[in-house]
Amino acid sequence: MLLLFLYSVSSYGGEGADNLPISVKTGVDKTPLFIGDRVTYTIEVKAGRDIEVKLPEFGDNLAEFPIKNFGSSKGGFWGTQTLTQWYLLDIYETGKFTIPGPVIQYREKGKEQWNEVLADEVNVEVQSVLDADTDRADIRDIKGPVHYRNWTYLYIIFAVAVIIIAIILIVRFIRKRKKSRKEYVPPVPAHEIAYSALDELIKKNYIAQGLIQQYYFELSDIVRHYLENRFQLKAPEMTTEEFLSALKTSSALDADQKSLLRDFLSHCDMVKFAKYIPGEREIGASQESARKLIDQTREKTTEGVAA
Repeated sequence: MLLLFLYSVSSYGGEGADNLPISVKTGVDKTPLFIGDRVTYTIEVKAGRDIEVKLPEFGDNLAEFPIKNFGSSKGGFWGTQTLTQWYLLDIYETGKFTIPGPVIQYREKGKEQWNEVLADEVNVEVQSVLDADTDRADIRDIKGPVHYRNWTYLYIIFAVAVIIIAIILIVRFIRKRKKSRKEYVPPVPAHEIAYSALDELIKKNYIAQGLIQQYYFELSDIVRHYLENRFQLKAPEMTTEEFLSALKTSSALDADQKSLLRDFLSHCDMVKFAKYIPGEREIGASQESARKLIDQTREKTTEGVAA
């Protein structure tokens, strides 16, 4: 390592400085220094309040030293003022160095002419001390890497993995349990859908409005969809003739039920397509026929009681 010895700690304006209206002090903040350390160089100017002062400006370097940072401050007491400008310097070489004395400009307020004062320079020396320590000066081979196992990190990784796996298992368990708790909702029986549709048809009050043909279209459609839902018969997609022809070979309905359905559909077609206008008694009988057909063919429970 290198030791920095400071020759000049501070200085003031040169010969006759006592007769000047300002005083200048320069210096560095510490000694000794080692290579790579930083030293602060300071310029301090004291003057009266009626004196204007202009401090010097430097570039990136101050003598041989790179400037890493700089700043300034201003203070005073009563009728005096103190101006300070500092520079943070790096030292990377051995030897003797000189920080030149800065030129400070000043003038009395209200006057045009600037005067100058040259502050003293600061001498520093960076001296090697390796020769005094032979053990430190001895260059030795670099030791090989020391191999060791950091079990702490392995424990942390293992613990995190266990926590993640536990969370996944808990989430799966909760989801599976929720699925098992879902109640099975059986489909609505075909006859309940048909009964509800018949009730809604009555509420539409088509008969009172004189919409008899529309009433029969919907009444016939309710029965056809019931037969499709109950027996998987494609009644809505067939004409009455096609449907009755297909029903002859079907065992879904008995002979009496087939006869009842034939009469019901034929009567509905007369109103829908032949523009036949039935009386109030016939209209009521048509609805009763629809309900009777649903009652006789609705799904039964295992005990034989209507569902």
